[in-house]
Amino acid sequence: MPEMDSEIFENLRNFIYEKSGIFFEVSKKYLLENKLSKRIQELKLRDYEDYLRFLQNRKDELCNLFDAITINETYLFRHAQQIEVFLIVANELLKQKPMLNIWSAACSSGEEPYTLVIALMEKYGQQIPARILASDISQEVLEKAKNGIYNEYAVKELTSAIKQKYFDIEKNTYKIKDFVKSKVVLRQLNLIDNEDLSSVGKMDIIFLRNVLIYFDNKSRQKVIDKIHNDILNKNGYLFLGATESISRLNTKLKLVHFKQALAYKKED
Repeated sequence: MPEMDSEIFENLRNFIYEKSGIFFEVSKKYLLENKLSKRIQELKLRDYEDYLRFLQNRKDELCNLFDAITINETYLFRHAQQIEVFLIVANELLKQKPMLNIWSAACSSGEEPYTLVIALMEKYGQQIPARILASDISQEVLEKAKNGIYNEYAVKELTSAIKQKYFDIEKNTYKIKDFVKSKVVLRQLNLIDNEDLSSVGKMDIIFLRNVLIYFDNKSRQKVIDKIHNDILNKNGYLFLGATESISRLNTKLKLVHFKQALAYKKED
């Protein structure tokens, strides 16, 4: 397939940015080429210009585009120190209300929301005091989350006892048990779509880990403003990826230093 020329790259990049908030720097042109080439071959199109025209004329292709460009490598109990802090703040909030609303805002193939359920069940038993919404822009990874079937890599941080308790194990595959799966509501959701975000409702704890790194500052600001103004409850917490920061954005969220990890709190 011919290499993507600069003009087509800019046009494709702008289209993707407009639809998803994901921004590809010029230095990442090769990455965009790699991500889209397989889909172009599947459609039997000639080149990237053909694919851009196809995207512009076929709204139903957006789901396939999002599947192609999102990066989905994760595992259960990733950054376990953050999960420890999650349990601390959950316990704090449960002194004020009987039930928490929790949002895994880029849940990928389900490892994060199922981690939250397992962590809560280990502390509170199967009837957890929480409702968990898990969303992602990619329909493909949501199907994987719905199936809840994982390989050895995905469960590498878990003890044998936890694996036995929460998974049906067959050879090298681990299927999340239904009593865990039933605690999570899965939804396709675009983080820069105002209508999608408005449908989320009020949340007490939000996980937005390793997502904003794919956005530019304008899109980051838009998402954080929406979370602060309309979604996160007072005294609620926002968790970003372990190495992420929103310190350069204009936000009233307060950075809270726990012994194990950081989180952002809405205090006003």
